[in-house]
Parts: sequence; structure tokens; C-alpha cells
Amino acid sequence: MNSNITDVPRRALRRARGILGIGPSVRRLEAELRIERERVSRLEADLDELRRDSLRVAELVDLVERELTPGAPPAKQTD
Repeated sequence: MNSNITDVPRRALRRARGILGIGPSVRRLEAELRIERERVSRLEADLDELRRDSLRVAELVDLVERELTPGAPPAKQTD
């Protein structure tokens, strides 16, 4: 297939965007969206880490409660 034929729609779209003045603003919005997506990904990773830490703290609190509760069997050692 001739590459010139496949380039026609791209050139037409570029030209239309230029005429309408939406090219730069669309690219700017796409760049902002990409930045925000990266930010969301970092925040999700931070949230996952906080969830893991929270689970560890809960497990430690359970261990301490079992050890300090009178009459409760001692916690098993896991090595």
C-alpha cells in the first residue's frame, strides 16, 4: 500500500487542527493528562505501601494483645 495514501488522513487532521487552532491546546491537554496519570500511579503505589504498613501494625497489635492478655496462650514463634 502506498504510504502517501495512509498519510492523507493524518495530514488532513493536522491541517484541520491548525485551522481550528486546537492542535497546541490538545497537545497541552494530553501532556497534562499524562502528568496527572503518572501522579495518580505514584499515589496508588504510596497507598498500597500504606496499606501494607497498616496490616503489619495490626498484626503487631494483635501479637501484643495476645501476649498481654492474662490467661491467653502465648503466641507461636514463627521463624
